[in-house]
Amino acid sequence: MTATLAAPILGDSGAHRRHRIREFSPTEARILTAALALIGRRGVRRLAMQEISEAAGVSRGTLYRYFPSRDAVLAAAADFDELRFRAGLDEALKSAAPDERIGAFMAYAFDFIRAHPARSLFESEPGFVMSYLLDHLPSLRSELILRLGDALDTVPAVARGELDREQLADVIVRLFASSWIIPESDDRTLVRSLNRILQIEA
Repeated sequence: MTATLAAPILGDSGAHRRHRIREFSPTEARILTAALALIGRRGVRRLAMQEISEAAGVSRGTLYRYFPSRDAVLAAAADFDELRFRAGLDEALKSAAPDERIGAFMAYAFDFIRAHPARSLFESEPGFVMSYLLDHLPSLRSELILRLGDALDTVPAVARGELDREQLADVIVRLFASSWIIPESDDRTLVRSLNRILQIEA
């Protein structure tokens, strides 16, 4: 069976949505999950195809059939990780009431970071992490506006006209990125503090 994830993205004008379908077979998901764990333990520069195949429990031939190079593994791992985040976010938001959606997003996003296998990577390869964040944060900001929509208007600063949706989304995404770079000793306390600052429901 192939796991299919729909990744909603904004069109060039931002006015229309289109969906790009990215498919990962169980074997691909197994390889990429192993690669992400290895990246967290060993870093990107020392990542080798042999150890990926061993960690994933597949032969080198199988690994190269799906991913012909280490760069191909890294590119696919980035897509896999982003789609994993989006699929989890869908699950976190589906049962949340409109006034709970931002709180649900914050809780999920910081849990995702807390449990991420490559969270410690910034200590050994800050350049790689910064490049990744710069590449992916714009799409995360667009995704946040798309997924939360009217819920952003429930934040008092937005309701009063002091911020618009885009500005609020930008603040949230920047906080999300900073937690990769400067890990908190207690992420749950950070989330509660942010919820109080934004005056939103936990």
